[in-house]
Amino acid sequence: MRKLKALRSCRQFCSNRDGVAIVEFAMLLPVMAIAYVGMVETVQLVMVNRKVTQLTSALSDLTARVQTVSNADVDNIFNAAQTILMPYDNSKASMVIANVVIDASGVAKVCWSNQRNGMAPARGATIAVPDSVRIPNTSVIMAKASYSYTPAVGYVLTGTFKLGDNAIYARPRNGVAGGTLNIEQVVRTGTNACPNFN
Repeated sequence: MRKLKALRSCRQFCSNRDGVAIVEFAMLLPVMAIAYVGMVETVQLVMVNRKVTQLTSALSDLTARVQTVSNADVDNIFNAAQTILMPYDNSKASMVIANVVIDASGVAKVCWSNQRNGMAPARGATIAVPDSVRIPNTSVIMAKASYSYTPAVGYVLTGTFKLGDNAIYARPRNGVAGGTLNIEQVVRTGTNACPNFN
């Protein structure tokens, strides 16, 4: 009799479907939470990366619009461009602006450069530029920006990601023609237009 009751109770328990949905939900909840957090972190990463690209573009564009720049002008350009990063922490951004002169033989050399939280190439340093930019006897404004992004939660995406660090180039729009090659360029206040570096 007891065995029969136990068997009947076991059969009723196995055939009962009440509460199946809640058990399935409880099993899936951690997976859904991890997927949600991962999605939010990935979206944040993509948004910051996009803002870094916009920041780099703004640096080159703002600098290419002027004839001459002073230290105060460069600081203003950095400050204006940094507002693009809001609401993210702009102290994690590294920015470089450089005026690059391409001589008659197609060699690109730095005329002047400035940086904020980064390393700018030295005056006269030879740098690599894309073939589309390397037009003899011209100059370009080169801007680079990068951002050290650490996810807020750091559960799915861990560590720090360095975003950006790609150069964007812009031709001077109101530059001053000068130097031994008479190249139109953005001139640094207190200095002459860049000479031929050969």
